[in-house]
Amino acid sequence: MSISSFIGVRYSGLGISAGGEGNGFLSFISLVSLFGMTLGVIALIVVVSVMNGFDSELKRRILGVVPHLVVSGEVDQALVDDPRVVARAPFIERHGLLLNGSQSQLVTLYGIDAPHEHEMSIVLENMTLGSLEDLDNEPHGIVIGRVLAYRLGLVVGDSLTIVIPKPSAGGHRFSPSVSHARLVGTFELESELDYRLALVNVTELKRVLNLPSVDTRLRLANVFDAPSLNRTLASGNALHASDWTQQYGDFFEAVKMEKIMMFILLSLIVAIAAFNIISSLSVMVMDKQKDIAVLRTFGLSPFRVMLIFLIQGVVVGAVGIIMGSILGLALAHNITEVVSFFEELLGGKMLAGTYFDSVPTDVRYGDVLIIIVVAFMISVLATLYPAWRAASLKPAEILRYE
Repeated sequence: MSISSFIGVRYSGLGISAGGEGNGFLSFISLVSLFGMTLGVIALIVVVSVMNGFDSELKRRILGVVPHLVVSGEVDQALVDDPRVVARAPFIERHGLLLNGSQSQLVTLYGIDAPHEHEMSIVLENMTLGSLEDLDNEPHGIVIGRVLAYRLGLVVGDSLTIVIPKPSAGGHRFSPSVSHARLVGTFELESELDYRLALVNVTELKRVLNLPSVDTRLRLANVFDAPSLNRTLASGNALHASDWTQQYGDFFEAVKMEKIMMFILLSLIVAIAAFNIISSLSVMVMDKQKDIAVLRTFGLSPFRVMLIFLIQGVVVGAVGIIMGSILGLALAHNITEVVSFFEELLGGKMLAGTYFDSVPTDVRYGDVLIIIVVAFMISVLATLYPAWRAASLKPAEILRYE
């Protein structure tokens, strides 16, 4: 170990003398710095993991149901054979109004091919009553969200009215297309789609609307390939297509921006710890001026003096980051159980009134690595000014009166 490393580690409070005893201790400010760095890293890892969990759940519950890409017109074989496309099915999307007595609700109507719906969405595995196959057995059948059925006062087997606005040939006027349906099933996705999505038979919806043809719904292996595939189709001018980002892109961009803002805000905890490192090193420089001057007279270069304080601050920061990473990962992996424990202890529900019954978590080690790197860079930057001040001291002026 070089002399700079030895002295830096020794005065950080983590050095051990040859006799085995602690050769110094962390001052109160250093302890605060260590605690602040640890707390900041824990908060960043846990909060980012929880936000990733909410993001993943929302994408599963919403993007697992809405069409990834809808193509109008005849789909050519090249698109069918595209490796990004994993399934396709006939599809119609319209907005309409569901009526049951005095109760009404605006919904988005999906005309689907029930036998292929298990390839296209996760609705089948989230059915609470009935089955999607009943849409084929009952041409006038409809499947809606469980909470929407409750809001409209419907149970399976009840009849309701569907009103769909139908544009005129010129597109300047709309006339209502009214049809009757029977509720054959309900689903629960635990998202906003439970309130505004209705599924009907694509053939029946085509007949009601008197459409000459239907669209084609494509499911992609990677949902984020939809915009690029849409642009490819648009550049060819052969097909008209729309993808999920046109309807939900802004929503998920807002979720992403919220995650970034939370990361920036919580980084302030790490920054506060870094200011404490600056304070402790500045006090150390003032307190050890004579020692620094003696080292300089023995031939220690300014760079090596600077290195002493760099190492001292980095050691405190690194220990805090390591402790924070270990505790943060442990807490992030078990946050659902921890929150449930406190909910039982306090007798309340943290997520009451939301679509979630528990706090989801998704630990992404790429994000953890970014947190560690950012925290380490902040701790290194915090040491630069005190270390520069130490290296700038003039030995002759300090030892003049000694």
